[in-house]
Formats: sequence, C-alpha cells, structure tokens
Amino acid sequence: MKTTTFLVAAGLLAISCAAPQEDLVSIPEPPILEDGAYSLDKSVWTYTDSTATFKPQQIKIYAEGRYMFATWNDETGSPSIGAGTVQTKNGKLYEMPLYNANGIVDSGTVFELNIIKTTLGFEQEIKGIQLEDNSSIDLFESWNKLEGEASPYDGLWQLSSRNEVNGVSDFSEIKMIGGGHFVWYHTWSGDSTDHADFGYGAFIDNGNGIVTEVAQAGSIAGYEGEWSVNYVKVGADMIQQTYVNEATGEEFIQNYKRL
Repeated sequence: MKTTTFLVAAGLLAISCAAPQEDLVSIPEPPILEDGAYSLDKSVWTYTDSTATFKPQQIKIYAEGRYMFATWNDETGSPSIGAGTVQTKNGKLYEMPLYNANGIVDSGTVFELNIIKTTLGFEQEIKGIQLEDNSSIDLFESWNKLEGEASPYDGLWQLSSRNEVNGVSDFSEIKMIGGGHFVWYHTWSGDSTDHADFGYGAFIDNGNGIVTEVAQAGSIAGYEGEWSVNYVKVGADMIQQTYVNEATGEEFIQNYKRL
C-alpha cells in the first residue's frame, strides 16, 4: 500500500542534528519510552516562515535498545526507513542510526529527541534539522501505541544468509520485531533493475515457533494479508525464518543476526 507522505522523520535525508557522541558514554538511564510498536498520527514540519502537516502511514518499533521505522515516500517514489540504537540521557532520547534507505549510516550521527508521554503514546520533537539546501526545520510528531505482546524474537535483525532464489541477486534485509509487530526493509537486484521494498504489520506468536505475520502495509502488490512463518532461535543472537509463498509454492529460508 503506497501512501501519501513527505520526507518523514530524522535520518531520511542527508541531514544532521547530532549531539556529541561522548556525552552519551556514561551510566545508562532508564528508558523514557516503553518497548513496543507505535503508529504515526501526524508529522508537523515548521520552516522559517511556514508550517506543514502530514499524516503518513508509518510504524516505529522500540525494543531492547534498538529502533526501526518505515513508510512510503511519494516524494522519492521509494521507501523511507531508519534503524539503529537508542539511549536515554538527561531526560532526552538519543537515536543513533545504523541504517537508512541508502544503506549504512556514517558512525557518530546522533539525533536528539525531546519526548513527552501522552495517554495514547508519545510526542517527539527534533529541533534544527539541517536540510540538503542548508535550510533548517523543526520536526514535531505524535505517535499512538499499538497493542501487542513481546516475543522471544524481539530485536533488530540483519539478514546474514538466504537460500538462492531464481532471478534474485544481492538480496539484503533489515527486520525488527517488537510490541507484537514487525517491520522490514530489503533491497535486491533482478531483471537488470534494482528494487527496494518495505512492509510491516502485526506479529502473532502462536508458540512452538509458529508465527502469523499480518501484513498491514507495504510496497509490494498483494503483500497485505496473513502469512504463516516458522521461527527458530539459534542461540541468543541468531534466528531463522522459513515461509512458503502459497502463490508459487516457493520456500524461503532466511537467517538473521542480531544488531
């Protein structure tokens, strides 16, 4: 489902709103936000002389000191995503991205978020985001918490290996699970074309490694719906995911390592 949006959330542009990295190296503080999944209610961009409000379809998950968000960006005609580590310091939330839609993010990038808890979830504000044209904006977003339970598979994961699939090469994927939801972003090459896609939805752990992923939004036609997926934990820092495309009968086995 491709939804109308703008350049949403820090990390989607070549922007900088960095706090000194050394300021975060100290005794960890309790997290400001509870682990879980959140849905974006609205995003307000304040420029020097104007304000614009957007309401994209977007999810964000926090779990085990990690975060990931994803949405469709009509401005670029491609997904917008961000994933990395998170830490609380001096009453503020700091997000340190590891990946965005362009790949690995330069180390040392830090985004400082002012967080206010609400009855529905939380509000966040990032001041002075620098844009590519050297202008700056202030970003305000409100998020609503989604219902869902933690699972043994919660965390931020990077694909480490995958069975060969005809016509697909250079396949890479980042996936996050938490708060009874999941979100993923992958890129691959095929038919002389580079592809980039995302998807997210509810994550229902049925026990014994059997999971139902209820796809709610994504950039692949026909993706929405229920998918039966088998999960196996391999130690503390690896999982294996197996599922069958019912339309083609093709089986996919994917191994992930924890980020």
